[in-house]
Amino acid sequence: MVILQFLIGILIASLAGMGVGGGGLLVIWLVFIANMSAPTAQGINLVFFIVSALCALPLHIKKRRLPWSRILFYTATALPGAWIGCRLASVLPEMTARRCFGYFLLLSGTFQLYRQLKRNFSLDERFKS
Repeated sequence: MVILQFLIGILIASLAGMGVGGGGLLVIWLVFIANMSAPTAQGINLVFFIVSALCALPLHIKKRRLPWSRILFYTATALPGAWIGCRLASVLPEMTARRCFGYFLLLSGTFQLYRQLKRNFSLDERFKS
């Protein structure tokens, strides 16, 4: 089981390095598969994300033009958002936090599916003419 967890960690870190959102995948793995408590999984995810981001950032800076004005804007919004999230996490029951996370994943997946279907159908329409 340790080898499997090691391989999953490498896979998720690789996805995070590509900007896919590996942190969310790690929380899903830890909570639903490894049966870890949500607060512990979130703490591990924070450390995991920081390490993954610091490793990936130099390459992203070198290979891409990053929109620094947007980066600064979202970084500024992250500060109060993280503070609010910490406060909520300290008062919400774990099951409520799990449900909120599940609803967020469901909503996010539904939105991505809708966008992809819309994109596929609009491509089909362009090729009919």
